[in-house]
Amino acid sequence: MVSFIGNGMLLMLLLLLATTTYTWGISKRHVRITNELGGDLTLTVHCKSKDDDIGVKVLPPHASFEFSFRPLYVFKTQFYCRNTEFFCSFRWPGLDGIRWADIYNYYRDDYCCSQCQWVVYKGGPCMYNFQTQLFDKCFNF
Repeated sequence: MVSFIGNGMLLMLLLLLATTTYTWGISKRHVRITNELGGDLTLTVHCKSKDDDIGVKVLPPHASFEFSFRPLYVFKTQFYCRNTEFFCSFRWPGLDGIRWADIYNYYRDDYCCSQCQWVVYKGGPCMYNFQTQLFDKCFNF
């Protein structure tokens, strides 16, 4: 009987530890993408990971959309593990084809990016740099 109670207490302690690690230790990541193509061009964005599809969003000039997720290091899906990566396709009127960019990559962004803010120009997306306070981390399409 004593070992049953001891095992029950151990299980409760492990569950408490796992819960607090999940809620306190791993913060949500927020991604915002803003259309800065210029003129009156609308931007069509489709973001997804290997396991999760955020869906297609159509952004008028200067409009934004956001999504968020919580990287969990214990599961083995792309959306919830250490190598989380979201990639997006971009289209606008007059563009020949589709452009692609990694919009969140754990190895590139996790240390600096709990609030990942992007603007999309015709030449490519630029991420906000909290050190310079500019959108100067740019990637060419």
